Amino acid sequence: MTRRVIFLDIDGVLAPIRRWDRYGDLEPACIQVLNEIVARAGADVVVSSTWRYGKTVAELQEMLEAQGFTGCVLDKTPTGAPGADRGDEIAAWLAEHAVGGYVIIDDHANMGELRTHLVLTQPARGLQPADAPRAIALLMRPANGGPPC
Repeated sequence: MTRRVIFLDIDGVLAPIRRWDRYGDLEPACIQVLNEIVARAGADVVVSSTWRYGKTVAELQEMLEAQGFTGCVLDKTPTGAPGADRGDEIAAWLAEHAVGGYVIIDDHANMGELRTHLVLTQPARGLQPADAPRAIALLMRPANGGPPC
């Protein structure tokens, strides 16, 4: 079976942004929703957040586990060329790895052609239980199955 992947942003997803001048801490309730998605879809995490800068995959795993994450951090997306957006970085990762399904969980919508795989969060609230069914459905859908809408 080919793996299923969650491209994970952290600020505005697991760490709600409650004030414009201060990014939040990791929120246990948001991590629990992520754990549910990982468990129900059998998915691994690829960190696409700026939190990946200067951190190894093992360090990202430890950081998330310390806050209650029960899944596996598989990798992190490459850092794109200046001017590249997160969608470009995710597309570059997908070009190098076979996946059975994927979802992007982010609080920014600039994903280009990948936006059909996006679960968009509200930055002040982060990942919510109501987001889980859509994320799971996207993970279970073949990554390159069917014509684009």
